[in-house]
Amino acid sequence: MSAILDVKSLLTPLVAALLWGTAACHAQTAGSALARMVRSGTVNVGYIPTPGTFAFRDASGNTMGYSIDVCMKVVEGIRKAVGRPDLRVDFRPLEAAQRIPLLKAGAIDLECGGNTNTVGRQRDVDFSHTLFTTGVRFLARPSVQLDGVSSLWRRRIAVSNGTTAQDTLQRLRQEQALDVVVVPTDAEGVRLVEEGRVDAFAQDDILLYGLIAASPAKDRLHVTGRHLTVEPYAFMLPKDDVPLREIVDRTVLSLMHSGELAAIYRKWFDTASLRIPMSAHMRENIRYPNKYGIP
Repeated sequence: MSAILDVKSLLTPLVAALLWGTAACHAQTAGSALARMVRSGTVNVGYIPTPGTFAFRDASGNTMGYSIDVCMKVVEGIRKAVGRPDLRVDFRPLEAAQRIPLLKAGAIDLECGGNTNTVGRQRDVDFSHTLFTTGVRFLARPSVQLDGVSSLWRRRIAVSNGTTAQDTLQRLRQEQALDVVVVPTDAEGVRLVEEGRVDAFAQDDILLYGLIAASPAKDRLHVTGRHLTVEPYAFMLPKDDVPLREIVDRTVLSLMHSGELAAIYRKWFDTASLRIPMSAHMRENIRYPNKYGIP
């Protein structure tokens, strides 16, 4: 009996090693992002800069934020899966309209900013489970008070190119005689509001609160209007890249079930400068993880 046990004790780690090796080989199939990472030694991460919230560079040049903290947990999972603890991360700031083309071209491996999961985008990219929920509202000077769609009549509204906020305003453009000013970045939209060249800037409210907190003119700006949409945020992934998607899904679900995702939320959104209670939508997304896209 002892001899049999000794053989079993030797076989167990051997079988485990063989299984792990098989999984690692599967993960590194030639066409996958994981194979690119192994060849280059780098995980290329794109993000839209969102000051003080999801992804941004601090004064020292370090990339940080709510999404980046979650993304680095994913990177840890990738390093383990491919057996490369030395994989480095190259963060690349993007404009909204660049995200999908760069993912499809393989220029970035993941997009870890604040990305709304939409049915239309699902035709080109895959998404992680929902990591955050928000909705489109408006940043304006205190003299501008918006309340509902009808209050947008003949307004001049800025919006960032390639965002769901742009899609929303385009749908309302003719109905409300809107003058829609498309800008390349959120920072440009805020500048137009500060200079009085537009009535408001449309964007997801969590991003607007972060922009105000980072603005020298914060006392002359506010968030106004009802939510025009509900926006489920998730990471963008290359389409049909199953090995990478499995690692992302496993990591995010683990963060949700352990309570770590809620702790990361409190770290970034329950602070002295930005106090935003977790919404009922987000609590529900953590309790019942999903990848629902909006129309």
